[in-house]
Amino acid sequence: MTLVNTRAAFEKAVTDTVLDANPKVKMVYDNVPYIAPGKSITYIVVSVNFGQATMQNQGASSDYYSGFVQCNIYVPKNKGTAALANTSELVINGLTSVNASDYVDTYSCKPKVRDIVGPGGVDDEDESHYLGVISCQFSANA
Repeated sequence: MTLVNTRAAFEKAVTDTVLDANPKVKMVYDNVPYIAPGKSITYIVVSVNFGQATMQNQGASSDYYSGFVQCNIYVPKNKGTAALANTSELVINGLTSVNASDYVDTYSCKPKVRDIVGPGGVDDEDESHYLGVISCQFSANA
Protein backbone atom coordinates (compact mmCIF):
# COMPACT_ATOMS: atom_id res chain seq x y z
CA MET A 1 0.00 0.00 0.00
CA THR A 2 1.27 3.46 -0.88
CA LEU A 3 0.08 7.04 -0.59
CA VAL A 4 -0.07 7.20 -4.40
CA ASN A 5 -2.27 4.09 -4.65
CA THR A 6 -4.58 5.33 -1.93
CA ARG A 7 -5.02 8.69 -3.68
CA ALA A 8 -5.60 6.91 -7.01
CA ALA A 9 -8.31 4.65 -5.54
CA PHE A 10 -10.47 7.60 -4.49
CA GLU A 11 -9.77 9.68 -7.60
CA LYS A 12 -10.65 6.78 -9.89
CA ALA A 13 -13.83 5.91 -7.99
CA VAL A 14 -15.17 9.46 -8.35
CA THR A 15 -13.89 9.96 -11.91
CA ASP A 16 -15.32 6.70 -13.26
CA THR A 17 -18.76 7.32 -11.75
CA VAL A 18 -18.98 10.94 -12.90
CA LEU A 19 -17.65 10.42 -16.43
CA ASP A 20 -19.73 7.28 -17.03
CA ALA A 21 -22.85 9.40 -16.44
CA ASN A 22 -21.66 12.70 -17.93
CA PRO A 23 -18.49 12.62 -20.06
CA LYS A 24 -18.66 16.41 -20.57
CA VAL A 25 -17.62 17.10 -16.97
CA LYS A 26 -13.97 18.09 -16.63
CA MET A 27 -12.08 16.35 -13.82
CA VAL A 28 -9.24 18.20 -12.08
CA TYR A 29 -6.95 16.81 -9.37
CA ASP A 30 -5.20 18.77 -6.63
CA ASN A 31 -1.82 17.20 -7.37
CA VAL A 32 -1.56 18.40 -10.99
CA PRO A 33 -1.49 21.95 -12.32
CA TYR A 34 -4.56 23.16 -14.16
CA ILE A 35 -6.22 26.20 -15.63
CA ALA A 36 -9.87 26.60 -14.72
CA PRO A 37 -12.11 25.55 -17.62
CA GLY A 38 -14.34 28.10 -19.33
CA LYS A 39 -17.40 29.50 -17.60
CA SER A 40 -19.82 27.25 -19.48
CA ILE A 41 -18.06 24.05 -18.36
CA THR A 42 -18.94 21.98 -15.29
CA TYR A 43 -15.82 20.77 -13.52
CA ILE A 44 -14.82 19.00 -10.32
CA VAL A 45 -11.63 19.47 -8.33
CA VAL A 46 -10.77 16.36 -6.29
CA SER A 47 -8.45 16.84 -3.29
CA VAL A 48 -7.10 14.02 -1.15
CA ASN A 49 -5.53 15.07 2.15
CA PHE A 50 -3.75 12.67 4.47
CA GLY A 51 -3.89 13.09 8.24
CA GLN A 52 -2.47 9.79 9.51
CA ALA A 53 0.10 7.43 7.99
CA THR A 54 0.51 4.61 10.51
CA MET A 55 -1.31 2.85 13.29
CA GLN A 56 0.70 1.91 16.35
CA ASN A 57 -0.39 -1.56 17.34
CA GLN A 58 1.32 -3.62 19.98
CA GLY A 59 4.82 -3.87 18.57
CA ALA A 60 5.63 -2.55 15.12
CA SER A 61 3.45 0.02 13.40
CA SER A 62 1.30 -0.89 10.43
CA ASP A 63 0.29 1.10 7.37
CA TYR A 64 -3.00 2.84 7.99
CA TYR A 65 -3.86 5.97 6.07
CA SER A 66 -6.67 8.29 6.94
CA GLY A 67 -7.67 11.80 6.04
CA PHE A 68 -10.35 13.43 3.97
CA VAL A 69 -11.45 13.69 0.37
CA GLN A 70 -12.92 16.98 -0.79
CA CYS A 71 -14.66 17.47 -4.12
CA ASN A 72 -15.35 21.02 -5.24
CA ILE A 73 -18.06 21.01 -7.90
CA TYR A 74 -18.21 24.05 -10.17
CA VAL A 75 -21.32 24.49 -12.29
CA PRO A 76 -22.12 27.45 -14.57
CA LYS A 77 -24.07 30.18 -12.83
CA ASN A 78 -27.65 31.19 -13.53
CA LYS A 79 -28.74 27.69 -14.59
CA GLY A 80 -30.52 26.75 -11.37
CA THR A 81 -29.37 24.26 -8.77
CA ALA A 82 -30.33 21.10 -10.67
CA ALA A 83 -26.91 20.84 -12.33
CA LEU A 84 -25.18 21.03 -8.96
CA ALA A 85 -27.59 18.51 -7.40
CA ASN A 86 -27.17 16.02 -10.26
CA THR A 87 -23.38 16.28 -10.30
CA SER A 88 -23.26 16.08 -6.49
CA GLU A 89 -25.20 12.81 -6.58
CA LEU A 90 -22.63 11.39 -8.98
CA VAL A 91 -19.75 12.45 -6.73
CA ILE A 92 -21.44 10.93 -3.67
CA ASN A 93 -22.08 7.69 -5.57
CA GLY A 94 -18.43 7.60 -6.64
CA LEU A 95 -17.18 8.12 -3.11
CA THR A 96 -19.45 5.47 -1.60
CA SER A 97 -18.67 2.97 -4.37
CA VAL A 98 -15.47 2.00 -2.52
CA ASN A 99 -17.61 0.75 0.39
CA ALA A 100 -19.68 -1.61 -1.78
CA SER A 101 -19.25 -5.35 -1.20
CA ASP A 102 -18.50 -5.83 -4.91
CA TYR A 103 -15.80 -3.10 -5.06
CA VAL A 104 -12.63 -4.43 -6.75
CA ASP A 105 -9.57 -3.15 -4.87
CA THR A 106 -7.12 -2.83 -7.76
CA TYR A 107 -4.90 -0.52 -5.69
CA SER A 108 -4.47 -2.94 -2.74
CA CYS A 109 -5.35 -0.33 -0.12
CA LYS A 110 -8.84 -1.32 1.11
CA PRO A 111 -10.30 2.20 0.77
CA LYS A 112 -13.36 3.19 2.80
CA VAL A 113 -15.24 6.46 3.20
CA ARG A 114 -17.22 7.63 6.20
CA ASP A 115 -19.90 10.26 6.68
CA ILE A 116 -20.25 12.45 3.60
CA VAL A 117 -20.93 16.15 4.18
CA GLY A 118 -22.48 18.37 1.54
CA PRO A 119 -23.01 19.60 -0.97
CA GLY A 120 -22.59 22.94 0.68
CA GLY A 121 -23.16 25.75 -1.79
CA VAL A 122 -21.07 28.88 -2.24
CA ASP A 123 -22.28 31.70 -4.47
CA ASP A 124 -19.65 34.39 -5.04
CA GLU A 125 -21.01 37.12 -7.30
CA ASP A 126 -17.54 37.75 -8.74
CA GLU A 127 -17.11 34.16 -9.93
CA SER A 128 -18.41 32.59 -13.13
CA HIS A 129 -19.42 29.34 -11.42
CA TYR A 130 -21.57 28.28 -8.51
CA LEU A 131 -19.56 26.07 -6.13
CA GLY A 132 -20.74 23.02 -4.21
CA VAL A 133 -18.42 21.33 -1.70
CA ILE A 134 -18.62 17.67 -0.70
CA SER A 135 -16.19 16.14 1.77
CA CYS A 136 -15.76 12.96 3.74
CA GLN A 137 -13.30 11.15 5.94
CA PHE A 138 -11.50 8.13 4.53
CA SER A 139 -9.34 5.26 5.67
CA ALA A 140 -7.13 2.78 3.89
CA ASN A 141 -5.00 -0.06 5.19
CA ALA A 142 -2.80 -2.84 3.93
